[in-house]
Amino acid sequence: MNDMSFTSRRNPVTAADPVNMPQAALHEIAPMRSRTVVLSGTPGMAEMVARGLRRDENIDASHRVVPLARFAERPGMSLTDIDLIVFEIRVGNDADMAALRYLREMTQDRVQFLGVTGEPISLATAKALMDAGVSDVIPLTNVQPTRDHSADLVAMTAEAERIAQTRALPTQTGQGDQTRDGLILAACGAAGGIGTTSFALSLATLLARPAKPVRRRGAKPAMPRVAVVDLDFQNGVMGAAIDVADNGAYLDFLRTRTVPTAALVRQGMVRHEATGVDVLAAPVTLAPLDAMTAPMVAGLIDELRLAYDFVVLDLPRALVDWVDPILARADRFFILGDPAVHTVRQMRRMIDLYTDDHAGLPVELVISKQKMSRGAGVKEAESFLGRKFDLWLPRDDRAATRARDHGQPIALARPKSPTVRALVPLVESLCAQQAQANRRRA
Repeated sequence: MNDMSFTSRRNPVTAADPVNMPQAALHEIAPMRSRTVVLSGTPGMAEMVARGLRRDENIDASHRVVPLARFAERPGMSLTDIDLIVFEIRVGNDADMAALRYLREMTQDRVQFLGVTGEPISLATAKALMDAGVSDVIPLTNVQPTRDHSADLVAMTAEAERIAQTRALPTQTGQGDQTRDGLILAACGAAGGIGTTSFALSLATLLARPAKPVRRRGAKPAMPRVAVVDLDFQNGVMGAAIDVADNGAYLDFLRTRTVPTAALVRQGMVRHEATGVDVLAAPVTLAPLDAMTAPMVAGLIDELRLAYDFVVLDLPRALVDWVDPILARADRFFILGDPAVHTVRQMRRMIDLYTDDHAGLPVELVISKQKMSRGAGVKEAESFLGRKFDLWLPRDDRAATRARDHGQPIALARPKSPTVRALVPLVESLCAQQAQANRRRA
């Protein structure tokens, strides 16, 4: 599965212009003046590809900001006026594969399908797509659709604007009519009691603060929208840690095993007023880890990405078969541990496992509850891991106790804690990364 036949958006290579690239393939599979629709749930990708295809006078292209599975669910859908469907490949999404087979059967192979991707996919994935009826798989090289191509996509057509607006999650403060393209930040622990949930909550709390001070009198600071999600729904304690009650929506979502809609996600999120963070806490009732599926978690992350500036995911320690969509979408992936031999070995196993099919995964190693050290043991551990530790979070038992007693994140209960101060450079880096993405979209 390490043989990647397509280009990663994180490791671009020199190739043809992605806007012009698909036309040669289209001439082979589409009739003259092909009536083409481009589908993608990633902001900007559908518009970018459709705009490039329209440069060819033989192609009449429109676009929809919606993934293939959601497109197939439209009531009263008709494909009589479509010759070719170009869709974004979402690796590991069973709902898209089912939709592809359904649409092929409905059209009796009259409509042809072309898959495009800005992410690396394995040869096995490409073969599965071909077997399901895709005529060709085209890599979009030198492109970062989730960062560079989201400007003015809703202005293309009234239909695209309607879809984009319905996908955005409205907030209690009236800011939800804006479609965002949030950073996905995943955190998992290499050992029990390492503080992964505390890390996720403090990170979310700091990210929810205004990025810059407001100098103009009467102006309100721009408040980032931040969500934190407890994906360890079997043993997660996030809700109890900050006194956020389970409203039952999460458990219903797991019981029905359906790909979440914007409305379902909105129903499950609970605002933590003290921090301004929206929380999806694990349900009180235990649920098996296999209650979640890859399409479910992919849909959940896709909805959250469009509604928030930052999405922090607290992952279970157990290996689950629905982790692939997280690995494919993560902008930062934090593995928390300590310098103990058995923990370092586990960190190495996790790195090898998670990067096997996702070589471009941006892994960052966090040493928790330890002061920074450059001793021989640390150097030996870094040599074994093949990389340096990126962040050290000092132990602060007083701050942890105060946070636990008050039902608050450490960043709120004790803002001047050494643990919180150590997080500040990371938070500044993430805010700068998101601000740069916003400037490109503008």
